[in-house]
Amino acid sequence: MLAGALAAGNRARTHDAVVLKTLGATRSTLIRAFCYEYAILGLSTAIFALFAGGVAAWFVVSKIMTLPSSFLPDVALITMAVALIVTVGFGLAGTWRVLGQKAAPVLREL
Repeated sequence: MLAGALAAGNRARTHDAVVLKTLGATRSTLIRAFCYEYAILGLSTAIFALFAGGVAAWFVVSKIMTLPSSFLPDVALITMAVALIVTVGFGLAGTWRVLGQKAAPVLREL
């Protein structure tokens, strides 16, 4: 689902990047902005997944399997950090082509 959200916004990111480059934004500024966007998206997804997965795991382990359940915060934080790094990495890999777009052809389409 996260990959679909990233792919769906690719056309809008292309237009935003071209307009910002036309207005004087540098490649590093755009990369930093996209990093922030992907980090916020990844963090919100990781928090929701941690909450939903934790509740589902607690329910299955304690109510269905009738076993003791425990929450491991260090494992949860490491998992969230890895998911965040992967999200930003894949997001930037998918956006790299956007940063190389020439302004004139894209601006003609607007």
